[in-house]
Amino acid sequence: MAGVTFELETSGLDRMVAFTDPKLFQRAIAAGIRQASSTAKTQSAKGIGQNYNLTAARIKKDIGVTIRPGGDVALLRFSRRPPTLTQYGAKPGTRATGQRGLGRGMGWSKPARPGKPVTAAVFRGQRKPIRGAFMATGQGGNQLVFRRDSEGKLHAQYGPSVGSIFLGLSAKAQQLQSDVQIRINEAFIKGFQKTLDSAARGYGGR
Repeated sequence: MAGVTFELETSGLDRMVAFTDPKLFQRAIAAGIRQASSTAKTQSAKGIGQNYNLTAARIKKDIGVTIRPGGDVALLRFSRRPPTLTQYGAKPGTRATGQRGLGRGMGWSKPARPGKPVTAAVFRGQRKPIRGAFMATGQGGNQLVFRRDSEGKLHAQYGPSVGSIFLGLSAKAQQLQSDVQIRINEAFIKGFQKTLDSAARGYGGR
């Protein structure tokens, strides 16, 4: 009786099994999360900086990203510590100068050059006066904007925190959150797909 021996070529099946390994998809998810978290911080800082008069370094300092063990969850944290008005580009006011001499009634007439109040620009391109405020050196040696309350006590003046800007309920905050979410989704897909594409090449794919 004649016999025929069959030998099955399994190398292709081995590649398919390797490509469907759950560990590969876990790596792809982790890669997507890493790319998405990096994009989230960058896009959040960019969006805030487009509307608020803070430096990019100051904004990024108040945005933190933590990736949990396992790599499948990332937490984006925003500081609630408000920047001083100095960090919002506060400029000192000016005193009234050029007083004229004695006028009718032997009193001083109006100054020739009236004084100007301290100004700050919380929103980009929108510099506004801060009535009753003045600039002075604080305890830490930095220039701060102060106001006196009804009891004469001094209080440093602050602008909105990065956390309140991003997590607020205003139309700008809602739009910012929406824009960042879109970029996060795009970045996750890109990082996820890159890992799978790399694996496919390694298994003899494209």
